[in-house]
Amino acid sequence: MIAVAQFIREHRVAVTRTLREMGGVGLTDLGDGLSWGEVRDLIEAAIADPSTVLGAEMAGWAYPASMKDIFMLTAAIRDPKVARQLMPWVIKTSDATADEIAEAEAALEDGIVFS
Repeated sequence: MIAVAQFIREHRVAVTRTLREMGGVGLTDLGDGLSWGEVRDLIEAAIADPSTVLGAEMAGWAYPASMKDIFMLTAAIRDPKVARQLMPWVIKTSDATADEIAEAEAALEDGIVFS
């Protein structure tokens, strides 16, 4: 349970989005309709699947993509050199540090106002 909670804390956005997209459940369901064991199983399945937000993040991909998506992209582009440049494992993601990301997220949260 502690390892799952720590993992969720480290990858909160990706875990939350993936749980919602995969099974229509969220972190607020923990303890009520969703056990810690189920969450662990869902997280492990998502990590193994790069078509999920969490799986793509853990693989270091720039965006989630299934094998079908990759084949369709390759077929649509037809130029292998261009297609290779658009693969999710090639596109460079942010070089921002964890502190820079946390600072940017805090600034966003301060600027969001619901009325």
